This record gives sequence, C-alpha cells and structure tokens, in this order.
Amino acid sequence: MRTVYALFVGIDDYRGAPLRGCVNDVREAEDWLRRYGGPATDVRTLHDAQATRAAVVRGVEEHLGQGGPGDTALLWFSGHGSERPTDDPREATGMCQALVCHDSLDAGGRPLLQDTELGALLDAIAGRGVHVVAVLDCCHAGGATRGAPAGATARGVEWRPWWRTSGHPEDAAARTDGGAASADRSGGSGGPGGPGGSGGSRDGGAPDGPEPRRHVLLAACRPQERAHEAELDGRVRGFFSHALLHALRRLGPTAAYGPLHALAEERVRSLHPLQHPGLRGPHDRSFLHGDIVPGSPFLLRHTASGWEVDCGYAHGLRAAGAEFTLLGEDRRRVAVTAVRPESALVEPVDWRPLPAERDRVHPVTPSALAFPPAAVTVLGPPGTVRMVSEALAGAPLLAEGGDGLPLRVEAGGDGWARVSGGDGHPLAPLPLRTPADAGRLADCLTHITRWHHIRDLANPDPWLSSLVRVTAEPLVGTVGRAAGGETVCAYTDDLREPQVRVRIHNDSPLELWCVLLDLTDSYGSSPSLYEGDFIGPGRAGLARHGEPVWLRLPPGRAVVRGASTRDWLKAIVAENELNTAPFRLPPWSAAAPGAARGATAPAGGGLLRLAPPRGSRDAGGPAHAVGRWGTAMIGLRTVVP
Repeated sequence: MRTVYALFVGIDDYRGAPLRGCVNDVREAEDWLRRYGGPATDVRTLHDAQATRAAVVRGVEEHLGQGGPGDTALLWFSGHGSERPTDDPREATGMCQALVCHDSLDAGGRPLLQDTELGALLDAIAGRGVHVVAVLDCCHAGGATRGAPAGATARGVEWRPWWRTSGHPEDAAARTDGGAASADRSGGSGGPGGPGGSGGSRDGGAPDGPEPRRHVLLAACRPQERAHEAELDGRVRGFFSHALLHALRRLGPTAAYGPLHALAEERVRSLHPLQHPGLRGPHDRSFLHGDIVPGSPFLLRHTASGWEVDCGYAHGLRAAGAEFTLLGEDRRRVAVTAVRPESALVEPVDWRPLPAERDRVHPVTPSALAFPPAAVTVLGPPGTVRMVSEALAGAPLLAEGGDGLPLRVEAGGDGWARVSGGDGHPLAPLPLRTPADAGRLADCLTHITRWHHIRDLANPDPWLSSLVRVTAEPLVGTVGRAAGGETVCAYTDDLREPQVRVRIHNDSPLELWCVLLDLTDSYGSSPSLYEGDFIGPGRAGLARHGEPVWLRLPPGRAVVRGASTRDWLKAIVAENELNTAPFRLPPWSAAAPGAARGATAPAGGGLLRLAPPRGSRDAGGPAHAVGRWGTAMIGLRTVVP
C-alpha cells in the first residue's frame, strides 16, 4: 500500500509580524488529506512555536524521509517568506529566498530555511523514488511595491541583519547545502521539479543514468510578488491555500497538477490580480501519488477576461479563427477571438456554458486550425501509395503536396518504407504491409512535424529574440565552432563524455520567464534542463542549476570514431509564464504507442503551427500584434573524434 507522509507547518505567532490564517490553512489541508488521502496517511504537524528551524528540517528529513518508492511526501508550509539581493549565479532573478521559521525573527535568532537547503532535502527524498510535492503559501519582501487588497495581510517580512545565505559572497564559508542545486524558491516561482530525463542524446545531464527525480512545487506567488491572507468564508485564510483546497475538493486527489494549478490560479487572481501562483513540475501527474493522468496539454477555463485556452503566440498560435474541441462525448467547440503570448481568448461555438462549468477546467484539443501541414511525397507501388494516402487523410498535420515541411516516403516492394526530410538522425525503415502499418507511418510523420514546429518556432517580431542568448561553456572535452555555426563538443581521447555549462542570458530591460528546450536528433523535446523560471534584467539562468550538462551519444549508437549526435537548445521567453506541456515530446520510437490521428483526437504533444511560409494564405486572418515573447537557439554537435 502506498503511504502518504505529510508535514503541515503553519506559523501565525511571529514576534513583531504576526499572521492570522496560517494555522487555519494547514489544519484545513490536514482535514482534507485525512478525508481523501486514504487509510495509509502518516501526518505530522508543526504549529507556531513548534515550527522552529530545527524542527522543520527534522520533520523533512525524518518524517517525510521515511517514504520509499511509490510513496508520497507532502510538505505544506503557511507562514512568512523573505528574500534579499544576491550575487549567487544560481539565482537568475538576483534574489535569494527563504522560509521564515518561528525562531528566525528574534534578534540573533536562528537562520532562515534557505531555498537551496530545502530544495536539496526534498530532492534527496524524491531521488529515492518518492513522489514529493511542496505547497508553499508565503511570499517575498521583494513585492513591497505591490498594494494588498483591502483587509488583506502580506505574508512576507524584510530581511534581518543576522540572517545569512549560502549564496552571498560574504557567507561562502557558511554554505550548508554543499552547493546542491535547488528545485525550489520558497514561496516564489521555484525551479524545475518533477521527474526528469530529457529522453534524447542529452541523457539528463548525469554520467550514469537519467536526470534524478525532483520535487514538485506549488507556490503562492512569483518571486517579485507577495502572497496574501484575509477573511474568506468567515475565517482568515491564505488566498493560495484557500484556492488550492477549493480546487482539490472540486477535482479530487487524483487530479493532475495542470488543472489544479489552473483552477487555483484563477481563484487567487480573482481575489488579488497581482498575485500569480506558480507550478514547477509535470502538468500531467496526479497530486497525491504522481501517477500519469492522460489528457490534453491544453486547458480551457473561465477567467476575469472570459473563456481562455492556455495556448498563445509563444506556442505557435498566430491568429484568431482557430478552434479547439472539448474532450468528451459531445465534442463542443470554442473559437479563438484574440491571441496573447501565453494564451488565447475564445468563445463557445453553438453552445452556452452552464454556470457550474465556469468553476471547472476543461481539457481541449486543437481541431480547426490555421497552419501549413507538412508536405508529404509518397513514392512506391500504386497500391501502397493509395494505402498511405488514406492514412495521411486522417492526420491533420500532414498533406500530400503543398508548401509545408517537405517529408518523403519511399516504399519498396519488400514491405518496408523509408522516411526522410526531417533534420533528425536517419530513421530505421518502417514496415508497410497493412493499413495499420500505414497508420503507424502517419504517426511517425506527424511526430516529425510536431518536432519541427517546436524547433522552428519564432516570433516574426525579432526585438525580444535579439536580446536573449544561449551559451555553452566547455568544462570537459573540447568545444569548437563548425562552419555552419554549430557548436561542436568532442569526447576526450579516453572517451569521456564532454561537459558544458549552459546559460540563458537576458540582455533585455525586462524580467522574463524562460524555458530551455533540449531538442534531440531522435525527434524528442524536453524542458528538463531549465523547466521554467524568471530571469532578471541583465542576468542569466543556469541550466541544471549550474551543474554540468553532459553530452553523449544516445542509446543504440556505438561510441566509435566518427560517431555523432545533434541537439538544439532553444530558449523561449515571455513576460508571463507559459504552459510547457505542449513543448514535451518523447523521442520517436517505432515501439511507442501510436500518436492520435483525426481532427478531434487528443493532441498528445507538440505545437499547433508556425507562421505560414511567405506568400501563403493564413486562414482566420493575419497575425497582428505578436506580443512580447522571443526565442534563442544554439545547435550542438557531439562527436567522437
């Protein structure tokens, strides 16, 4: 039986800076867990004076640390957070954050529980196969310029002189985390979370296995914001805890993180539009146990602006007129009326939502879209060509002819077909004897098309793209530049894999949210190197929190002289957070389950489309203002000299 180990920490009794709703938060969260968590729950609570720094650390290490493979560790913290400027290069915003424990505010009291230390503790537990989730309802002092709603209290305190951080130069000797990378920002945006592994030639950045599993973070606000509490439903509550528990009651403990976050975020923003909850981790895994929850990467919800789908310019959507279909038996549709960088406003088509549907999150899939499908040429015996053509007719991303991505299928008389035209590693021949084989061939072509949509995504307005850079600095092995501009990383003479340090540079005057995708020549795409975080003006974000990025040949390619593989590291930046689920695409495998085909099937992954080639028509009207978002990309070739 899978056990849920939970640690609920609520602190109202702060000397000189009291709060009123934190203990209420964790008591209500504990009540929810005991009702819905099942019989195998093991709960520990720390309220007010019990929640010293030592007690919280001990609770994480000893209580949550009991979990084994298949178990869940849940940390729920409601209290104060704080932050201060830092020169630590791991902190892309230029601020370091921490939780304020009960004994931290007394003059000369205990130090804060720093983000890097807490993140390392939680990730150590996750590395043992435990599903670890942290809910942090606190804020940072960096949001002092933002006004609180009437009657609300901010959950943040100014930095005290006796607090030290491992990231500040003067405290380098006092590091407590051994330089471990953090997946947490203690109540702000947080770093990458969830199970890792890029699934391509970049094998998670470690020499002997996939990226270690990390914890999932549900945070009350962004780094530069404050979290708030006020009287809600007759009791003082934290906006975020109140909203998240409402979503959990509405959707249940097996709900995926994506819908939970979407519903909770909108409820928080209805209370205070300048508090934006954050999710760091997989959108498609369940809250309590981390099980994969099948569904679409796109969600429909009702917001203060109207009905909204979390797909925008930065996902490849270019103009109004596109449609999404709700997953369900009635196949209801919504049409795009306006496109923003991170989302699109939509209106129902020939149906009227019920009032209760405004308090739900609906998975949707792209249906009637304006995009140029890949142009597939099929060569071979007439009967085989006809069979492939019938399969292509059911794949909305594919067409025979046209001016889209040129792909080619050569079918021989031996029952096998070769696919070419993509920029990835040459694929092994696929069987082509039956209609089912032809459908699988269409799956392969669709997968390649989706991968190219991600890799070639670009804003027609180059302003922000010109102010973002991705660099790779050599650590092990040699790094050079090829004639075509690719960065070439070579194995050492004794066949050790090359290592680089990857940075995403924000040379703009804006604070930008960024995700870094690793697109492999196995036709995979993963954000595991930098799953999404804010980067301050003139600063840089570090892939893998500054740990080395290992480059290696993917499984199945022998490490012999002349062997090579390619990666494209693509940064996508915007002023607001983006839905990263569509950017995830596993490497193509003939043995993997088939991709969905048909106009109303789940999208599964990949982007909607690119801007059409010059001179072509754009159904739904031209794209006007494309919004503030941009991209930057470098190509890496890993070679065995």
